[in-house]
Amino acid sequence: MKSILTLLIVVFLFSINTSAQVFFNPIAGKQSHPELEITKINITETGTIIFLKVTNKLNQGGWFCADENIYIKNSKGVEIYNLLKSENIPTCPDQFEFSYSGQVLEFVLYFPPISKEIKFLDLIESCSNACFSFNGIILDNEHNKKIRAFEKGFDLYKKKQNQEAIPYFEEVVSNKITLDSHIYGLSYYYLIIVNYELGNQEKVDFWYQNLINSELEDKNTFIKELENSGIKK
Repeated sequence: MKSILTLLIVVFLFSINTSAQVFFNPIAGKQSHPELEITKINITETGTIIFLKVTNKLNQGGWFCADENIYIKNSKGVEIYNLLKSENIPTCPDQFEFSYSGQVLEFVLYFPPISKEIKFLDLIESCSNACFSFNGIILDNEHNKKIRAFEKGFDLYKKKQNQEAIPYFEEVVSNKITLDSHIYGLSYYYLIIVNYELGNQEKVDFWYQNLINSELEDKNTFIKELENSGIKK
């Protein structure tokens, strides 16, 4: 009996985990407060839980609070979900007073469940002073990973570390396209540019052909740019 009960508990817990979506450190297209970060978003059948942390960057003083009027919204739609409750954060006008520079305050916001089809989410604090907001939070772990890969590749390219940049651009265009984004066309473009600058014409031709054969809606923009630059004709 004990072994059967244990098995049922394991199956139950596994079913909960597989029905949840978890997004770690999701990227937002735009945000108001650079010191405020979303560390995790859990989306389950019963609710949407957003974990945040704010870091005090002032040498002296500093405070933080969250208004009771906070909501999340489908960035690509009209659905709005109001805050149900919060944890470890004072409700304005009450404030958390920071004791020192670099101190971190972690808190949690709870909302109703949202559709798992939503891929871009807004988090909005509706208030009258120093309100925080995140627009276009990406609910796709693979796409967030590709964005970070592109940013790393582009940073290396700017530093003229062309050979080191290549694997990061290749990571972006590998496998399937996750969400509509300019990072795919830009990665093809920089793979061609980098290999051209390295004198690797075979790779230039390879990636140019891959760009032409891709299903990217904006590929003609990059093809035209490469033609205008004289790299391809």
